[in-house]
Amino acid sequence: MLTMHQAQQQRRRRSPPSLKQQYQEFILQRIEAFKNSLERGALLNIGHEAATELENSTSGQFLLTEVLLEDTVDQMIRRRLRLPSFKRWCTQFRGRRQAQREPTHWGIDARSPIAEVLPCIEPGDSALVIGAGGEPFACLLTAHEMDVTFLADELACVERVENRIVFESLGTEFTALMADITQWLPPLAREQHLVVIDVAVLDRVPQARQQPLLERLQTLTGTGGLHLLVPCPEALAPDAFLTCYPEWPRHASRGHRGRGAKSHGLLLSKPVCAQDTPSNVSETHASQVARG
Repeated sequence: MLTMHQAQQQRRRRSPPSLKQQYQEFILQRIEAFKNSLERGALLNIGHEAATELENSTSGQFLLTEVLLEDTVDQMIRRRLRLPSFKRWCTQFRGRRQAQREPTHWGIDARSPIAEVLPCIEPGDSALVIGAGGEPFACLLTAHEMDVTFLADELACVERVENRIVFESLGTEFTALMADITQWLPPLAREQHLVVIDVAVLDRVPQARQQPLLERLQTLTGTGGLHLLVPCPEALAPDAFLTCYPEWPRHASRGHRGRGAKSHGLLLSKPVCAQDTPSNVSETHASQVARG
């Protein structure tokens, strides 16, 4: 992730995936979603049709392998779904993706501090989004080519986000897990550039356990990384958790108008001098994050 200064100067280090790559991801998502929607018997019937088609078209000249059969099944599904060609998809994609990269497309207030973060994002940056209130942020960040992990304690919420990601053709670098972080936090393979937390989740945590939980999430965050606390009308204001972030600078945003004003979120950055990088992340990668 870029610093604010680098973002202003457009100092990009990584390029977004090519249109061809994104098109292939779109096709793969739609095919896999269709397969997952079928009962086993219906899927086996398509497999039988594919095997028959292969046998008729090759006249026994080729060995019927599992890979060849799978490719044929995918082609049959693609025809049934009438998925667009690459050229047609490109004409639709640009306008749609531009809209998806706007917070308001997902119902996020334009004054949310997330607007300050978006110019700093580079393709492949990692984000952890926690709680049902973070659902629109998970979609927005995925539209910006971040590798997003979404956690919620309700299966219905997890399935809803997964289906929305597929419907919006937002890419495959998205993972949704059912997890109650008050009891268990899934292991993450890398440091996080951004952590988005629905304060409604924190509000359900006993006060004595709030700080240890946030300290754990801070440890998972790379040096210079950001935490965004998203407000919830039924929960404490994000500012109530400021004491859990000693020495973390607060970023002023368009949504912050001083004491008494409605909060649109709290954005904080991990101090560069912090030394609590997780042991399972290499020092090389940590230095790269610090430079970003």
